[in-house]
Amino acid sequence: MKIGRPRIIMRYLHTEFIRNFLLALFGLTILILIGNLFDELARLTRQDPPAWAVAAYFVLRVPYLLAQAMPLAVLIGTLFTLTSMLRSHELIAMRAGGVDQWALAWPILAPALVVSLGMIAFDETVVPWANSRSAEIKRVHIRKQPLHELEVVNRAAVWTVDGKLVYAEQANGEEGLLHRVTIAEIYGRKLLGRVDAESARPERGAWVLTKALVCRWRKDEMDTRRVRRAVYPLAETMGNFLRDERELKEQSMRELRDNIRKLRQAGRDYSSERVFYHLKWAFPFASVIVALLALGISFTFQTNPREGVAASVTVAILSAIAYIFLVQFGQVLGMGGVLPPVISMWMANVVFFVAGVILLWRAWRW
Repeated sequence: MKIGRPRIIMRYLHTEFIRNFLLALFGLTILILIGNLFDELARLTRQDPPAWAVAAYFVLRVPYLLAQAMPLAVLIGTLFTLTSMLRSHELIAMRAGGVDQWALAWPILAPALVVSLGMIAFDETVVPWANSRSAEIKRVHIRKQPLHELEVVNRAAVWTVDGKLVYAEQANGEEGLLHRVTIAEIYGRKLLGRVDAESARPERGAWVLTKALVCRWRKDEMDTRRVRRAVYPLAETMGNFLRDERELKEQSMRELRDNIRKLRQAGRDYSSERVFYHLKWAFPFASVIVALLALGISFTFQTNPREGVAASVTVAILSAIAYIFLVQFGQVLGMGGVLPPVISMWMANVVFFVAGVILLWRAWRW
C-alpha cells in the first residue's frame, strides 16, 4: 500500500540534498581555484604586480569556476544524500512503507532543474561581467599593457560607423597590419559588395589594401576586379581591432550570437562559434541529467545496501567521465562538420537522459 508523498519526508530529502549540494559546490570551487592558483601564480607575478590585482583577478574568476563546478556538485550532492540513506536503510524503509517513488525523486530533481535554469541566467549576466573584469585586471594591472590595446588579436570583427563589417583573421598591433581582411558592404540586410584583401594598413584616415579582390553587385550582375593596391575609406583605427579577446568558452551566448552573425556576413567559417553557442544551452542542463542518472543508479542498488554504496559511487563516477568524454567528442564532431552543432552538443544530454529514465523506470518496478 502506498502512502503517497508525505511532506515531512520530501522536506527532509530536499534539505539534505541542498546541504550536500552546497557543501560539494563550495569544496569543488575551492579545489579548482587552488589548482588555478598554483598553475597561474608564477606567470602572473613575473611583472611584479600589486597584490590587490592578483587577489582581485582570482576572486573574479570564481563565478566562472562556480558555473563549471555546478553539474559535478549536483552529482556529488545526490550521491551523498542517497548513499547515506542506503547505509542507514532509510531508503528501503521508505519504499517498504509505501512511500511514492516521486516523493523520493522530486525533492532532488526539482532543485536540480532550478540549478540548470539558474545557470543559464548566471552564465549570461554574472559570468561575462566577471570574465571581462578579470581579463582587464590581468592585462592592465598584472601584465601592465595599455587599456584596450593588445599586441595580436585573432578573428577580429568590427562594425564601422557607416554600417560596414570589417573582419580580419589577425590584427597585429606590432606590425600595424590586418591580415586576410574581408569588408562586407551592407545596406539594411542586403549585401551590396565585398572586398577581400591579403592585408590592410591604416594611413591618413583611410586603409591601404594590398592584393585586393573587389566585388560589387549592380542589379543582377556582379562586377569583379583585382587590384594590387587600393585606398579604402574607413574611419576606424587599429585600436578598434585590438580589443580584449576572450576564449569562446568564456563568451556569453549574446557575444557568440553576435560573432556568428558577423562571421556569416563576412563569409567566414563560424562552426566553432556555433558549437560553443549550443554548448552554452546544453551544458546547464547537465545538472538535472546527472541528478536523474544518480537517482537511477542509487535506486538500482537499493536492495543491497552493503555493496550498493560503493557500486553507486563507482558507476556514477564512471558515468560522469563518460558524459564529459561524449561532450568533448561532440565538440570535435561539431567543429569538424561531421554533425550539425545542435546535434553534436545535445547528444550527450539526450543519451544520458534516456539512460537515467531507463534506470529509474527499471528500479521502480521492484
